[in-house]
Amino acid sequence: MVADYQQSAGTMRDAASNRNHSQPGDPAKAAQAIVKITSEAEPPLRLQLGADCVERVEAKIRAVRTELDRWRSLATSTDHEDVHAH
Repeated sequence: MVADYQQSAGTMRDAASNRNHSQPGDPAKAAQAIVKITSEAEPPLRLQLGADCVERVEAKIRAVRTELDRWRSLATSTDHEDVHAH
C-alpha cells in the first residue's frame, strides 16, 4: 500500500477486510442470483442483492421523487414554450 493512499483507499480496504464474513447476505445465494440473470433476455441494469440493499435503493428513490416534486416547476420552466404544445 502506498502511504499517500492510506487515509482514503487504505481505510476502505481495512473496512472491507474487517467486515468480511460478517455480511448479512449469503455469498452463495448472491452468486446464484448473478448466474441466473446471465440467462435472462433482458437482465437488469442494476441488481440489488439483499434486503438491506433493496431498502437503501428504495430510500434513494423516495428522496429523488421528493426532490423532483419540489423542484418540478423550476426544472420545467427552462423549456421552450412550444415543448408543451404537443
